[in-house]
Amino acid sequence: MDFRHIRAFIAVADALSVTKAAERLHISQPPLSRHIHQLEEELGLTLFLRHRHGVTLTEEGRRLLEKARLLDAMGAEFTETARQMARREQHRLRIGIGWGLWDVVNRLRIAFSKQRPDVTFEVRDVYCADDVHEQLKTSALDVVLTRPPFDDTLVDAAPIYHERIQVVLPDSSPLALRQDVRLRDLANIPLLLWDRHMSPALYDRVLDLYARYGIAAPMVPTPGAGPYNHSGLMMVASGKGVYLCLGVPLTSPRPASGVAVLPVGDPGATIEVCVARRKGDTAPLLSQFLACVWEQYPQPRRVAALGA
Repeated sequence: MDFRHIRAFIAVADALSVTKAAERLHISQPPLSRHIHQLEEELGLTLFLRHRHGVTLTEEGRRLLEKARLLDAMGAEFTETARQMARREQHRLRIGIGWGLWDVVNRLRIAFSKQRPDVTFEVRDVYCADDVHEQLKTSALDVVLTRPPFDDTLVDAAPIYHERIQVVLPDSSPLALRQDVRLRDLANIPLLLWDRHMSPALYDRVLDLYARYGIAAPMVPTPGAGPYNHSGLMMVASGKGVYLCLGVPLTSPRPASGVAVLPVGDPGATIEVCVARRKGDTAPLLSQFLACVWEQYPQPRRVAALGA
């Protein structure tokens, strides 16, 4: 049932004239008459008796008029609710956060709120590349701050800064007294390897660095263990080897007892932190947020696809 038919019925019933009702609705008389005829056909009832002075409601028409008014009011309420939801949607930004990147996102939130105080932020954690791709693809998220990898067929992504890789070693090691560590300092210490699926880009970068600098230290897979759980930290503290990873959350608020966390000072010992969005998404609010990202994290060379 078309709400135009209901509104036509109400208008003609109130005016008791198709001509006057058409004037009130700012339409011509033929389409209004057609709406009434179509409604009567659909209901299988005669709603009006026509005469040369106008129309009068039939008994069925009188009984249905109040119901029609209620239905029209419900339709208007439905439409207004939908419009309010659409307006809220236009002022809502849904952000995905890779682990350890809260400070980055909060910095952007504060800066963007000064430009757009009307915007509401919704944030959620993202844990892996598949999670990022799925939530962007389905529009569950508008933008994500995280690390590679990305599927270039689904996502437009660009780096905003490079995060330095950290080494987790026993706090009893002489290296723990330094400001940073070089890979050559780790040449004779077993490298503990977490499961690659936890962070494939970082895992591959670590192995690439060892190959690039010719480090032939033994590599020890640690299935089920890693630098961010107790079993992995126990392996480091007891001298079984070192992990190369990202410092967050190991350094917040301070390293766990028994281990030290130091930056790896070699060139290239970093991993990209990126901003990513759904491929080709040019929503105005998102574009404004990306402009804010570049203001906070200026780049000598930016990616045009991300509004730089």
